[in-house]
Amino acid sequence: MEQLFGYQVICGSKGSTDPKFHGLLPIVPVTNLKDCASQVKLFCPPETILQSWFSQENRAYVYIWGNPVHSEFSGDGLLEWCMKIIADERYECFRELLGTFIILIDEPGQRRLTFVTDILGVRPMFLTNQDGRMMFGSDVWSLQEAGVGNGKINYDAVSAWIVYGYNCTNQSLFTNLRRLAAGSVTIFREGQETEFSYATFESSSQVLPTDQLVEDIHDIVSSTVPILLSKHPKVSFALSGGYDSRYLLALSSSLTNTALECCTVSFTKEEEWLSQKVAESLGLPLKKISIGRSIWDLYDNVYHFAGDGFPISKFVTYCVAQQSPGIPMINGFMGDSLIRGSKDRFLGKYEKELDGNLVDVLQEKYMMTNCHGFRSDMAKRIIARSRVPMEYAVKQGTSLGKVFAWTDFYYRQRYYISNNFLQHLHISDSLLPFYSWNLLAYKMGHDYSVFTPEVYQRIFKRYFPRLSIIPRTSDTPPSRQKVFGVAQCTKQWAREILPCVFTNQRLSLLEKKRCIPLMLAGMIGMRKAESSVFLFKRLYLLEETSRHFGIDFDWDVI
Repeated sequence: MEQLFGYQVICGSKGSTDPKFHGLLPIVPVTNLKDCASQVKLFCPPETILQSWFSQENRAYVYIWGNPVHSEFSGDGLLEWCMKIIADERYECFRELLGTFIILIDEPGQRRLTFVTDILGVRPMFLTNQDGRMMFGSDVWSLQEAGVGNGKINYDAVSAWIVYGYNCTNQSLFTNLRRLAAGSVTIFREGQETEFSYATFESSSQVLPTDQLVEDIHDIVSSTVPILLSKHPKVSFALSGGYDSRYLLALSSSLTNTALECCTVSFTKEEEWLSQKVAESLGLPLKKISIGRSIWDLYDNVYHFAGDGFPISKFVTYCVAQQSPGIPMINGFMGDSLIRGSKDRFLGKYEKELDGNLVDVLQEKYMMTNCHGFRSDMAKRIIARSRVPMEYAVKQGTSLGKVFAWTDFYYRQRYYISNNFLQHLHISDSLLPFYSWNLLAYKMGHDYSVFTPEVYQRIFKRYFPRLSIIPRTSDTPPSRQKVFGVAQCTKQWAREILPCVFTNQRLSLLEKKRCIPLMLAGMIGMRKAESSVFLFKRLYLLEETSRHFGIDFDWDVI
């Protein structure tokens, strides 16, 4: 996987207390000056993209994990630029970077370590202070295995993961491993930590004519696409035929000479038809991945563990990445929110039009699991604890003046939707044209009401008229719909989980009388039981992995 780990070197410390990152490669510093020995030891798998450079002027080691893009600087020039921004304390300049990244600057002479995260902190990094020194890494289970995690479960994070389908607490599965803040510069020196935010949004309710909005958005996105693609002879596309993917494909085709490799996953017959029409309109060939009985049958392993320690399901972009390993993939991350305003309403209303407590509204808006099949007392406690991140979201969003937008940016996009590309970084890198400071700030600077599907319709009519006549998925005839069956793994998982349901020591949060019939139904392939089987499998994976690591995981602590 694409990962990075490390720890602070303390003079006089015994090597026996150092974390042991088995199977990872140690990163050799780019220079070996005796009077400027590095303060950190870094480790990563072979496929990790890690750029490094030594600043003679600042006597500092500069590392970039990821592949951020700048309009003017690249290679060593980009690392030198990062060092200069830190030295001059012009942190807001990091807004100019495109992509996800972690920047680490090690200044031995100053006894200072600095971390920089991308705008929304999408690329994960977790850290803790252990025995007076900092230890960090991108995956908490690997940190736990290396002896860094304390093995104590964060049950607020567990509750959020159950209810929303992902952990949105800014913490991790373990209480001593916290995630670096989004859009931040965090400096560690002499045991002190100082955090600066370089990506604080200013909110406004400005209303513009749609034509002006169209021109502004197109100017922003059309400027990022050539910058992102300039160094790549070929990129791949997961083409759905929807507005986001067709827009980015059209821009890439018209503004660059990069070879474009398109692939679609045939969720439904109408999506396949739309994708074909878009590709034909742009004169591009289209690969197709057919779905048999179920979309889940495409994966060898449906679930993988996210960096924060929780199981999460794969997405079809993983399959597309497997078709073109090593070729960067264009991803429409955030396009639906930034241009169409897909998450600006709930039940057809904007936040100011809704009555009642916004914490309750957010819980209902983002709830993926209603805890059906759980013990009633447990369900109440889980839902109660899952309010904590939503209370924080309301506080932060209210201060900004946009609760829905804040929650979408910092929860749904950062922790959930980003999984669409984070999952395949070890196979192929991702390019994110919509994920730029200019476009995010533009969204925050205008009223919710101006972001509608009509914006895209006018973009296509003005700039790509051939695409404007291709309908949306929702406009295609329902006769093209494809009906899927039950996944092959459903029966297997139901058989695997059923014995646990009979045991009081396993999956104790479940109401046995409700779950046994569901597992039996899953074993014979009944569709109505499939979602419950998938939910219980997630719970089982978390519990089983904890047991494997010797961790005392107790659902009743919730």
